[in-house]
Amino acid sequence: MRSWRGREGAAAIGVIAVMIVVRGKLLAGSYFNQDDFYMTGRAYRSDLTWGYLFSDFAGHVNPFQQLTLWVVAHHAPYDWPVIAAGILLVDLAATVLVWLILSRLLGAGWSRVVLLAVFAWAPMTLVPTLWWSAAMFLWPHVLCSLAAIWLLVRWRQGDGRAWVNGAGIVLVTAVALLWHERAVLILPLLFGVAVALADEATGWRRLTAALGRFRWLWLATAGAVAGFLVLHGMLTDVEGGGGTARQQVEVSWSFVGRSVVPGLVGGPWDGAPLGGAVVPATWVTVVSIVLVVAVAGLLLWRGGPARRWGLAVLVGYVAADLGLLLAGRSGFGQIIGLDPRYSADTLHAAVVCVALSLRGAPDWSLLASRRARSVLAGVLVASYGVASGFGTALLVPHFQNTADRDYVTHLRDDLAADPTQVVVDGEAPPELVLPLVGEDNRFSVIFGPLPERPAFDGPSPRLRVIGPDGGLEPVVLAGSVPSRRGPDGDCGYGITAGTRAVRLAAPVDGRLLLRVRYYAGVESTVTVSVDDWTEDFLARRGPNEVWLVLPDVAGQVDELWFSGDGRGTVCVTDVGAGLPETP
Repeated sequence: MRSWRGREGAAAIGVIAVMIVVRGKLLAGSYFNQDDFYMTGRAYRSDLTWGYLFSDFAGHVNPFQQLTLWVVAHHAPYDWPVIAAGILLVDLAATVLVWLILSRLLGAGWSRVVLLAVFAWAPMTLVPTLWWSAAMFLWPHVLCSLAAIWLLVRWRQGDGRAWVNGAGIVLVTAVALLWHERAVLILPLLFGVAVALADEATGWRRLTAALGRFRWLWLATAGAVAGFLVLHGMLTDVEGGGGTARQQVEVSWSFVGRSVVPGLVGGPWDGAPLGGAVVPATWVTVVSIVLVVAVAGLLLWRGGPARRWGLAVLVGYVAADLGLLLAGRSGFGQIIGLDPRYSADTLHAAVVCVALSLRGAPDWSLLASRRARSVLAGVLVASYGVASGFGTALLVPHFQNTADRDYVTHLRDDLAADPTQVVVDGEAPPELVLPLVGEDNRFSVIFGPLPERPAFDGPSPRLRVIGPDGGLEPVVLAGSVPSRRGPDGDCGYGITAGTRAVRLAAPVDGRLLLRVRYYAGVESTVTVSVDDWTEDFLARRGPNEVWLVLPDVAGQVDELWFSGDGRGTVCVTDVGAGLPETP
């Protein structure tokens, strides 16, 4: 508890409180988006098996993510407050770990409060925080990485039993690997921290000192990473990122110069969101580079004994992060380098590496007094808060997914108002789920887990289509092929116990809607069939109509077969086959 004592501890609590309030409010106003929908739908339709947990998911093997998706899909589907609370708790745990690490590395200095504010408030982690899929991509990895660093620092400082710290590091690394393969970055970052902490050696001897002191840790952790990579290679058929040499250079510049660097200094403060990416203004990039270079120069000038190693570890981590991006996504071009999902994890490495560079730094004469240090820290924290405020204001309106919230809310409200409605299945709009996921972007997949349990494509007098705002609207055929006039006068086609053909005026093909108009004296069940497709509906007394969805059967359809259960005659007066009018 010593880390939380004194004015610095109170200031840290204030920084964390601001983060909780701001991010809690922003999370409350956000919602599910894109991958969240189809991954939830896929999890809901799957059994909890080893095959599901270790399935190849777009080139990823992430059993703990799959398990989380399955639990949420079956027990709290589309319950955003639950998801938002979970994201905020993991964010909070990571921030607390950062403070504990900074307190061990920097002692009771005010510099740790400034670095805590950088980690807690930086907008570069905000975009992946507001999107559940991206949050699962970021925060568990960062939390495990920080936990491993904290355990290593404790071990290095002689706090706790060595084997407990070592086993804990291997365990959290294994958990992170089973969550997402980006956890392969934990091992090199951990080794870099160990090198920077090897005060018993100087220069390049730090490398051998770190290797020798923690040799069993490196063997065990490297074994876990190697085993995971072998398993990953066996279960996936991963292709390289592709892209030309020019594209790789463009992605590298976008990632480092226009995403990582502005993000570390609280930006971008000006720019244009483009899909899931953020394109900063040119002046933002220039100013950000100047600021980062100035901070690096100041650390090299007045930093501690391990300042060069601290900055080298940060450069190496960013390079490794970039390498993963180029290996998997460079074919998308420079826009992928501007996506905060791929750069946000560099923040925790930057904060730790700057702390390593400051560790043991000599005091400046101008900052000899405690008051001077606290005033400077306050100015820096306030300045970073202002910068982050501008960055947050730029990003938030574009990444809270309010349109998705409205869409799903309208759908759920209409389903709750009349649970007997049946929904026409079809492809979701690309704003909700992109068609790149194939059949997983169908309404029945993504909305199947809803607590309202909507029915799709079944026979119903209340068949509905989903409108552009998510509301349910009655079906209107844009054009239809009618049935031929029936031979039974006003009865049209009298359906009893036998099977009878209802011929269409012209042959049709493809997936169509059937509107069947009829009247009956008693309730009875009517069966409609075409080739291998069969559907039953309950014919109610009086004049009525029922809608059915005719799938895309083989060949053209020029007649439909009707049969009754013999309880009475059902007069089919008209059948129309056609496509629904686009709302």
